[in-house]
Amino acid sequence: MKLNYSHLPNSSCRVAWSALVFFFGTQLLLSEEKLPNDVRWVRESMEYANLCEQVFQEAVKKIRRLTRVELGPPAVVVDLDETILDNSTYQVERWKLGKGFTQESWSEWVNRMEADLVPGAEQFLKEMRKLEVQVVFLSNRMHANLDPTRKNLKALGVLDPKDLFLLRLNEADTKTVRRKEVIEGTGRMKKPGPFSVVGYLGDQVGDFPTREKDRFGEFYFLLPNPMYGKW
Repeated sequence: MKLNYSHLPNSSCRVAWSALVFFFGTQLLLSEEKLPNDVRWVRESMEYANLCEQVFQEAVKKIRRLTRVELGPPAVVVDLDETILDNSTYQVERWKLGKGFTQESWSEWVNRMEADLVPGAEQFLKEMRKLEVQVVFLSNRMHANLDPTRKNLKALGVLDPKDLFLLRLNEADTKTVRRKEVIEGTGRMKKPGPFSVVGYLGDQVGDFPTREKDRFGEFYFLLPNPMYGKW
């Protein structure tokens, strides 16, 4: 369509009007642009939701079976981000800005306490509590963000007073170090532990002690996450 600017009083107004039309036209195109496939799949697809629920349901079955064996106080070690908490809104916001992950923007997001739940996570946590399995949230969120993390979980209705949190203190405080504390009852787990771990849940291979393939689906339960990882 050809636009007619002849009715405008002078060339300056015509230039301004042209710029305005261009701006709003660009915004319209951007608003119609689809999200990147990885984020869109997480936020919109039935496949993602069904896969998550399937993993959680299988985890409940296998963990229930293990709790029947007398091995000591049972615990399940669970990652938080993209395992229990859905942070896809953060990914959308960064995409709209044309920017990637930064520690500063991530910390701001965590403190907003606006993460949602991964499909199936709520029911899984309910089942763990019915089985009297200790939930240990082991996450690379920084320990400084413990309070907003707890508040976010509470707002979503999935926080239990007995839940334990092992967030990262510093660079040396790896998941390997913290998993050892859970099993041996050392460090931060000296008082509540040791525990007999009956399952690990996460969305990255780094959320698990080893990479033994035969343990996945039996003792390790991996949630889908196409949005980020070490590939």
